[in-house]
Amino acid sequence: MKSIGIKDLKNNLSSYLEFVKKGETIIIYDRNNPIAEIRKFLKADNRTDLFIKEASENNSLIPAKQFKKIKFRKFRSSKTISKTEISNTWKTIYNEERN
Repeated sequence: MKSIGIKDLKNNLSSYLEFVKKGETIIIYDRNNPIAEIRKFLKADNRTDLFIKEASENNSLIPAKQFKKIKFRKFRSSKTISKTEISNTWKTIYNEERN
């Protein structure tokens, strides 16, 4: 773990990013106060999961207790239905709505 100041980070950002790529964690200080941490982004860190974690921590999101997959019905392809059949169906629906 490395500790650096803002000015040093600004002047040598490329070299510090190389350390991060190798797995090193860098703590950034502003006038001897830690303000940020730079660490390697793990591929296991899913952005959606990170968002949910952060939003849950600051109480702006309440995660679901159970996860169920949403099943979508398969729709018929318009290639198997003629254009006139589609047109007639829409006309029928339209006329039913008007009455």
